[in-house]
Amino acid sequence: MSPPVTHHVDSFANFLEVDYEHQTFLEASCHLLIQPNHRNSLGGIHGAVIFSLADITFAAACNASDGRYIGTQAEIRYMRGTDDQDLRATARLVGQSNRFAHYSVLVNDGKGREVALFTASAYKLGNRELGS
Repeated sequence: MSPPVTHHVDSFANFLEVDYEHQTFLEASCHLLIQPNHRNSLGGIHGAVIFSLADITFAAACNASDGRYIGTQAEIRYMRGTDDQDLRATARLVGQSNRFAHYSVLVNDGKGREVALFTASAYKLGNRELGS
C-alpha cells in the first residue's frame, strides 16, 4: 500500500487496506480489494465501505496540493451492486474558487461497471507550512 503524496497518514484508509494509485489536485485514484469483513449481512459490499473508498479518494485529491482542505459536504448515489472483488475510485476536480474545491468521484468494479457516484466539496483552511 503506497502512502499518499501528502505524506499524511490516513489510519482509516490503512485499516480498510486502500491502495493509493495516483494523486494530484486535479485527479486521484484509489483501489480496494474487497475482504470478507467489507461485506454487509446480505453478502454485498457494505455501502459504508463504498462511501469510505470514495471519501478517501476525494481527500487524496484535494490534499495533493500545498493547501490544507477539509470536507464540507458529501453525498453518494449507489447505482448498482456488484459481486466483483475489486473496487476503484477516481476523483476529478470539477470546479474551484479561492477557498472551495468541488469533486466528482466515480466508483467502478473490476469489470468497469459503475457502482456509485460520489460528489463532495472541500474548504481550504490555508497552505501547508514547509516541512509539514
